Amino acid sequence: MYQRLWKNMDHLILAAAGALLLFSLITIGSATLEYSDPSYLQLKSLSFFWRLTKLDFTYVIKQLVWIILGLIAFGALISMDYEILIKHSRLLYGINLLLLLAVIFLGHTALGAQRWIAIGPFQFQPSEFSKLILIITFARFLVEREGRLNTFKELLPCFMFVGLPTLLVLKQPDLGTSLVFVAIMFGMLFMAGARPALLVTIIGLGFTAGVVLYFSHSYLHHPDVVLEERLAYVNKALEGNLYYVNTDDGIRQEMLSLHLSTDKKADLLKYKQNLEQRHRVWHARHEKFHKYTLKEYQMTRLTIFVDPESDLLGAGYHVWQSRIAIGSGGIWGKGLLGGTQTHFTFLPIRHTDFIFSVVGEEFGLMGGVLVLFLFALLLYRGSRVVLVARDSYGVLLATGIVCMFAFHVLVNIGMTAGVMPVTGIPLPLFSYGGSNMLMNLAALGLLMNVYIRRKKLML
Repeated sequence: MYQRLWKNMDHLILAAAGALLLFSLITIGSATLEYSDPSYLQLKSLSFFWRLTKLDFTYVIKQLVWIILGLIAFGALISMDYEILIKHSRLLYGINLLLLLAVIFLGHTALGAQRWIAIGPFQFQPSEFSKLILIITFARFLVEREGRLNTFKELLPCFMFVGLPTLLVLKQPDLGTSLVFVAIMFGMLFMAGARPALLVTIIGLGFTAGVVLYFSHSYLHHPDVVLEERLAYVNKALEGNLYYVNTDDGIRQEMLSLHLSTDKKADLLKYKQNLEQRHRVWHARHEKFHKYTLKEYQMTRLTIFVDPESDLLGAGYHVWQSRIAIGSGGIWGKGLLGGTQTHFTFLPIRHTDFIFSVVGEEFGLMGGVLVLFLFALLLYRGSRVVLVARDSYGVLLATGIVCMFAFHVLVNIGMTAGVMPVTGIPLPLFSYGGSNMLMNLAALGLLMNVYIRRKKLML
C-alpha cells in the first residue's frame, strides 16, 4: 500500500515543500544568532559550509522536532480517505469552538495576546489548527448547500458558520488568523458555485467599510493626540518652560483667538481648562470607537505600512528595519551570517514574522526569488489538485488549503516588503513556530490525500 501511495503522490509538491523546509532551517539558525563586532569579523572570513557549523542550533533543533511531528501528521492524513474527516466534520467543528473558547478562559498570554494553551512543557495555538478544521468542516457545509449560494440571503448561513470561530479568534486577539479565515471562506465559496459578481460586491463593500473605518479613526485619533500633546506643553509652561507653548503655532493661534497670553499664568490655567474639557470629549469618542471596532494598536499595525517614517521608534520600526534589511541585501545578499540588521538585532522577531527579511539581507534578491519560486511551484501544483479532485469535497478541501497558503505567502512577504499591513501572519513552512509548522504539514498531507484519491479506485 505504501508503495502505491508513494507512486501516486505529487512529487513536485514534496520537492518544493522539502526545499522550503531545508532553507527555513538554515535561515532560522542564522536569524537567531546574535553577535558583537569581533565575532562578526571572524565569521566574514569563513566559507559558506563552515558558516553552517556556526548557526544557532537551539531553535533549529526545536523546529526540527516540530517538522518530524508534522511529517507524522502528514503521513496520518494521507493514509485515511478524506471522506472519513468529512463524515466527522460536525464533531470537528464543535471541538474547534471548544478549543477556541478554552483559550479565552485558560489560555497563556504572550506578546500581548492570549492564544496558547499549555499542556505540560508544551504550548500549542488552537487558532492555527482551526484553519485546517475550518476548511474540512466548511467543505461539507458548502456541499450540503450546493445550488443555494446565489443570493446574499443564501450566503448568510455561510458567513455565520465562518463568523463564529472568527469572532472567537478576534477575541484573543488574533487579527491575522481572522483574515486568513475570510480568505479561505471566499476562495471556497467561489469554487462551490457562488456567483462571482456577488462575491466581488461583498468584498468591495468590505473594502469600503475598511476605508470608512480608517478615515473615521483618523478623524477621532488626531484631535485626541494633539489635545493631549498640547496639555503636556501647557503643563510644562506652568512649570516655567515656555519653549513648547511659544513654538507651537496651534497653541499660539488658539490662545490669541481666546484673547489669552502665554506670558500670564492665569491665562495658561484658563487655556488648560479649555483643553481638558475638549480632550475629555474627543478622548471619550476615541475610546468608544475602539470599544466597538479594532483596538488602537491593531489600527496602527494595519495602517503604519503606508508611512512607517511617521513613527520610526514605535509602530513603524518593524517595517522600516525590514525594508533596510531587504534593500541592503542587493542582488546576491551579504552571505549566510553576514546580515548586520539581523545579527546586531535591529530587525525584530526575525525568526518568525520577519524571516523573509533575513532571506533578503543574507541571500539577496536571488534568495528571495528562489523562495518565491518554491512557493509558486507549491501553489501551482496545489491548484492542479483542485482540478483533478474526484468530487466536490476534494475540490473544496484543496481549494481551502491552496487559498490558505497563498494568503499567508502574499501577506507575509508583502508585510516584510512594506506593501501590506503588519498582521503577524507567519510564512508557511518557513517561519519558526511549532503549531504553525504542524498545521502546515498536516494541510499538505490532506492536499496530497485529495490528489492520491483523484480516482475512486486508485487505492
